[in-house]
Amino acid sequence: MTEDIDRDIAMRVIEAFESGRLDYLFAETNIQYFDRADFEGMRFGTGLPRDSIWRLLASVRRATGLVVFESAWGDAQVRVSLTAQLLKALSEIDTWPRRSLFGRSGLPADEEGIVRDRLLVEEATLIGLFKTGADPTASAALEEVRSSVIASVYDGIPPADEASSIATRFYEISRELPHLLNDPPTPDDIRGIHARLRGDAPDAGRFRTAAGDPDGLRSAPGVAPERIEREMDMLCAYAGSTDVPFIHPLIKSIAIAWWIRYVQPFDEYNYLVGRLVSLGWIVHQGYTLLGIADPHYRFKSATVASGDQTAKFIRHLEVIRDAASLGEERLEERVERYAIVMGRFGHLDINHRQAFILDRATQRPDTEFTIKHHARTRQLSYETARQDLLRLVEMGYLEQSKRGRAFVFTLAHSMVDQLGRDARG
Repeated sequence: MTEDIDRDIAMRVIEAFESGRLDYLFAETNIQYFDRADFEGMRFGTGLPRDSIWRLLASVRRATGLVVFESAWGDAQVRVSLTAQLLKALSEIDTWPRRSLFGRSGLPADEEGIVRDRLLVEEATLIGLFKTGADPTASAALEEVRSSVIASVYDGIPPADEASSIATRFYEISRELPHLLNDPPTPDDIRGIHARLRGDAPDAGRFRTAAGDPDGLRSAPGVAPERIEREMDMLCAYAGSTDVPFIHPLIKSIAIAWWIRYVQPFDEYNYLVGRLVSLGWIVHQGYTLLGIADPHYRFKSATVASGDQTAKFIRHLEVIRDAASLGEERLEERVERYAIVMGRFGHLDINHRQAFILDRATQRPDTEFTIKHHARTRQLSYETARQDLLRLVEMGYLEQSKRGRAFVFTLAHSMVDQLGRDARG
């Protein structure tokens, strides 16, 4: 039922509109977001009640596509206004595939896949470092964890430390997200993600049963334990709802992560669970999974609170946009390297995968190659990876030996000088 309109106020709105007193207000509506409290000063400039100004701006935003999004999550009253800045960030992300080099780089699909995979490794590495309190800007620590993650996911070598273990689990879950989460997710899905992250820990997959300071975040104490199950039911219903007015999928994905951080359903790893559930949901909406390597960790640094969340949502979208830009840079570097490698070894009648093996072997003659590593790096079947390496052995470029139950391939001694000249020439 529509609320009755006060005729006196309506006439004053029309007079203010005709006199031009609202022109500046309308312009600002599409430039920046005003919280409700900011309307108090405008009441004196226009002679209109603050509530009337708010309703007028809300109507203008709806009419121009700038939807005012309000929702109640538990006892949190959350407000997000799709301002010009927010729309710009959404547009930059949604139009990126049309501008992107991905899919149009001229590289084989597995080459582009390597770029995407390494971005995910970068994000996992940063997450492992932050979770353990290590300094992510320290290059030595960053390289150590990154190398351990790569060795773990590609060679099956157990992680070297806690940061590497967290990073490896995050990476592996991220790769499996489309199969781990339903669309929409369920509370059991959320518990399952937590169980995968926590491994053999006693709290794996269990909602917390006591109040306190989950994850050590004093700014986000979480809801009472008896409300957690209900909150997760509401979150999953929200994820699967068809909203009127329309809520953009990226906005909803951030809201899902925010909600989990606000509720704090687990004693540990709430941020990571929220990040993964949000990622999984957006993948189901048709977005491509791309690692978000954010060295400033702007996602986690944002406070969790009720009220206006517009600025935080804009900041999160900017992180996603910057990750896409980083992906473009890494892909351009891969295109350049691909051209160089094929220029050096393409005349040998080998495929691009074998050319990259020889390129690395000539750069570092002590490098050892395994079928498992080659297969996992490029998402190949075991047999395809095996044939790539055996063909190089048959051609005399690699030597094969056995270490335990696995075969190891290294650059043939007779080829060190010859291929080295080819690589330099």
